[in-house]
Amino acid sequence: MAQHLLELAPRGIARARCTLAQYLPGLDVGLVALSPQRALLPATTLLALQRAYGKRGAEAVLRAAGVRAHRPLDDADAMDQLRQRDLATLPPRAARPAALRQWHLDEVNVRPAWQHFGGPLAIDWTGIKVGQVDTGYLPHPVFGFPAAPWVDTAAGRTFFAPGEGSGGPGPGGGVDANEFRFDGHGTRVASVICGHDPAAPGGPYLGIAPRVPLVPVRIANDVFVSHAQRELAEALRYLVDQAGVGVINLSMGFLPRWQMGVLDRAIDHAYEAGVILVCAAGQPFSSVISPAHGRRTIAAAGSTVGSIPWGDSAHGPAVDWAAPADAIFRAEVQRNGSATYAPDGDGTSYATAITTGAAALWLARHRAALPAAYPQGWQRVEAFKAVARATARRMPHQQPGSFGAGILDIGALLDSPLPAAATLRPEAPA
Repeated sequence: MAQHLLELAPRGIARARCTLAQYLPGLDVGLVALSPQRALLPATTLLALQRAYGKRGAEAVLRAAGVRAHRPLDDADAMDQLRQRDLATLPPRAARPAALRQWHLDEVNVRPAWQHFGGPLAIDWTGIKVGQVDTGYLPHPVFGFPAAPWVDTAAGRTFFAPGEGSGGPGPGGGVDANEFRFDGHGTRVASVICGHDPAAPGGPYLGIAPRVPLVPVRIANDVFVSHAQRELAEALRYLVDQAGVGVINLSMGFLPRWQMGVLDRAIDHAYEAGVILVCAAGQPFSSVISPAHGRRTIAAAGSTVGSIPWGDSAHGPAVDWAAPADAIFRAEVQRNGSATYAPDGDGTSYATAITTGAAALWLARHRAALPAAYPQGWQRVEAFKAVARATARRMPHQQPGSFGAGILDIGALLDSPLPAAATLRPEAPA
């Protein structure tokens, strides 16, 4: 079983987090609040307690943490619990120190990478575009609105898949309706990819690939998109064949792993065209979700402050590497239209965004050399994967076969030479 459903005493989530952290130092416990007195606990956390303290000792720790009862859930049941929760009732997360405002930039060593271009705002993005398949975008100063946005509004598209209780497609053109539960997700994620706002609170805001042109495609009002596989396939083909992007960010996914043939073919098409498709590994599930589990995509898992595997992250042999996925400072737009920032972004959505930004920087770094170095499109994808894996740094508490090569190191990625085409091998089709 992937998760355990906890029933908590009145002191609830905060007490449970604090107590479990005391008994498992150096690990992220991965507690996900469902309500003030109910939460999901990864089965891996319970296993860690049992290994450290025995089964009886683990139960005693849970009692000390205020757990009145717990029962196992599989991934599908955990997803149902997540979809039913009322976000407005959840207790607030503990405030992070101001020093961690954009901790993820240093965690992935991106500042030295920017110096290859003369600084983060001197990057020449000629010929390089990022595609994003998500809930769409909303105008925000982090994207240069209203004066000179680098979101390609003319190329934005909506291929909307209606789902139960998910509302309608919105205004079209890739614009987020900003009315439903997960609306605004695309804006939050995109800010980590390409954002720049010199007037952001607390100092200038920087994405991983500041001001890289971004083509938004809206397919749903939900990040669980099993119902939107045809629309996802249509979005991928549009971004590859018409928008001409070099990398695509997909901070969405679905259970189970079964994929429609139309989506398999669209993924294969992107791979063979040399477009890097970065997908979220998912959370709070134990197994990597679709389509990240496929070998022709990149599966980004999550880490947290202190180079620790993020407890909520999916993990396993399908993961390529990890990147920060907790306490991410990102832009957002309130339902009233106010453009703001918040420090509490979490999810492998952000690890995916960080990886997408890294891929855009890598393409810019090697723009002149790539066509001659890799005559076959898939070789470009495999070259990026090979160098990123080779330069990632292993986490101190990382178990073999769990979080791939470790934490993405963008500085080392851009410092490394391109691998010879003869050393690369194509992955099998989906």
